[in-house]
Amino acid sequence: MNSRIRKFLSYYNPYLGLFFSDMACAFIVSATTLILPLCARYITKNVLEGNTPNALNQIYTMGAVMLVLIVVHTVCNMFVDYQGHTMGAMMESDMRSELFEHYQKLSFGFYDEQKTGQLMTRITNDSFSLSELYHHGPEDIAISLLNFVGAFIILININVELTLIVFLLLPIMAVYTFYFNKRMKIALRKSKDRIGDINTQVEDTLSGIRVVKSFTNEEIEKKKFTYENNRFVDSRRDGYKSEAYFSGGLIAFTELMTIAVIIIGGASIVNASLDLADLLTFLLCVGILIEPIKRFGNFTRLYQEGITGFDRFMEVLDVEPDIQDSADVIELTHVQGNVEFRDVRFKYREDHDYVLKNISLDIKVGEYIALVGLQASVKQLCVL
Repeated sequence: MNSRIRKFLSYYNPYLGLFFSDMACAFIVSATTLILPLCARYITKNVLEGNTPNALNQIYTMGAVMLVLIVVHTVCNMFVDYQGHTMGAMMESDMRSELFEHYQKLSFGFYDEQKTGQLMTRITNDSFSLSELYHHGPEDIAISLLNFVGAFIILININVELTLIVFLLLPIMAVYTFYFNKRMKIALRKSKDRIGDINTQVEDTLSGIRVVKSFTNEEIEKKKFTYENNRFVDSRRDGYKSEAYFSGGLIAFTELMTIAVIIIGGASIVNASLDLADLLTFLLCVGILIEPIKRFGNFTRLYQEGITGFDRFMEVLDVEPDIQDSADVIELTHVQGNVEFRDVRFKYREDHDYVLKNISLDIKVGEYIALVGLQASVKQLCVL
């Protein structure tokens, strides 16, 4: 298994009990959804067409069963919605803590090449997208798969020819989905980068607000922010366009399924190869079949957002600190004394120019030395 996949799945480990409870409730939700059309078919086909003497009692009994199923379905759905989101939030918290802890270990060279806004986006927006994927992903897959397979079994037992006609649309839907999936992923990645640029611009402006006001640069900062804000809007527009094509196409395909069932099913009733009760059940099951397709569309959107965030998350976790403690490191506690620098040279990277050359300092206990750069940044050295 790919190391990133293992890393992605590892965040479920502390919450496996809650995860399996969530999946069990998702299974019950799927099962009750499939049973309800069968109850309707029993009433229309076995009771009403059978002209049984106690038909009214059977209808009331089946109605009570359906009410119980609805109660069970509602309770399980509420559990999935509440506890599932809670699990996702706790996993998001774990990832955010891990990333923040990793930030503390990284060397100065890493921060020299990074924008603070982008780092903030990775720990906020990206982790939230992952929370939604961790919760809804397995749930949507499980319910969609069970509903899809269950509805297919019910439909093929009612009428094989009509079922095959409906399922002929699925390969076309798969190709359509794959194409717009790729477009959505590209647009979402660009959008996450753009919101990071906005955070970077805001952080840069606000951290230097005294300098901005001192030199009356407010209009310049507004133009910078407007530029980044417009880039973000453009990226979101591209994402929404791909998402609109994706969801709109899925809805169109599902409506085509319903129309095909009504037209072909009506013709089958005229030809006496299908009865009205079976057509009613078929329509109910096609409605169930449409639900997994919609859930799959929702999962696709969450997956693209979440996996893009996870890639950005792992880009930082994969960075190793330039300096790491040795195995026999000794921790200094009460250290006191002078600090002396002799002919110190410094540059940020090997291929960069030196920013300090031949600097010699003799710092006494309690003294503060400030090194002031061209951009008015100050670094202090203190000897205790």
